[in-house]
Amino acid sequence: MSKSLKKEYREQLLFNVIVLLFFGVLFFAGTFLDEDVARTLFSSNNTVVAVITSFGAVPFFMAPVLFLGVLYERTVHSDRGKAVKVILCIICAVLALFVGFVGGGAITDRNSFAMLFPSAYRNFPIIAVVSIIFEYPLFFVGYHFAKKSQDKLLAQRIIGLLIILLLAFIAMQGLKYTFNRPRYRTVVLGYDGIGFVPWYNRFEGASEYSELYGIDGDEFLSFPSGHSILGVSTMYILPSLSWIFPKLKKHQLLLVMTGFMFGLIIMFTRIILGAHYLSDVSAGAIIGTVLSLAYTIIQLRISLKQDKI
Repeated sequence: MSKSLKKEYREQLLFNVIVLLFFGVLFFAGTFLDEDVARTLFSSNNTVVAVITSFGAVPFFMAPVLFLGVLYERTVHSDRGKAVKVILCIICAVLALFVGFVGGGAITDRNSFAMLFPSAYRNFPIIAVVSIIFEYPLFFVGYHFAKKSQDKLLAQRIIGLLIILLLAFIAMQGLKYTFNRPRYRTVVLGYDGIGFVPWYNRFEGASEYSELYGIDGDEFLSFPSGHSILGVSTMYILPSLSWIFPKLKKHQLLLVMTGFMFGLIIMFTRIILGAHYLSDVSAGAIIGTVLSLAYTIIQLRISLKQDKI
């Protein structure tokens, strides 16, 4: 590995550690100031903020489709047997279709663009159109640019990235249903029995209150912020683009910083809209940053391995 590349990885690791400490401080502050911060920033009808926050999950779901296209190309031109190639290509294509459709659903979710266009929420034809127009073409983009890459360990890099993305999604889904914290925008509506709850206290009776008041169950999934986990994931998604776009290789740290800024913006849009508290978004950001650290370590090890080939 070149000295410049080693320096690049060291800088990324250091930046991730600094970001992790920063989000840790925010989380500590949120533990004590959640209600005050939410009350100060809350602006439920802010259209500009709603538009910005709607892009929070977009990179997370677009990246797998792009890199599955890269894996497809690598499989087609590998030395494996024909039967194995066919099976692996089918797996890549099916996964891309599945992730693209799930991503289309996330992009048109009630916490994303369905805030602006309510009719898009759980509207399968619209989800399909969004997937076909904005996500599925990325599979072919990945296939095309993969042909130009000379990285012999590119498939390993992508598999490492996909595992990290899967862990982020699992963490988001698992933790939300563990705490059942009411969102601030629901708390301010004044329902009897639904008040402010610190993140460390599990809210009991979410399903009962949801049925009693006709509230969507999603309103009790405040902690941690899924948008923050997905938004901060851009810290490791953007540097991954350098695998198929060589001109980006010298700017990986800048890409990580850009991902951090993107995640930070998404975090605060969530607070402004009353979807989350400060502790919610910072907890999600901590998870995302830990995974970013893991991603960087994995890619460093792969690069060291490449030196021995």
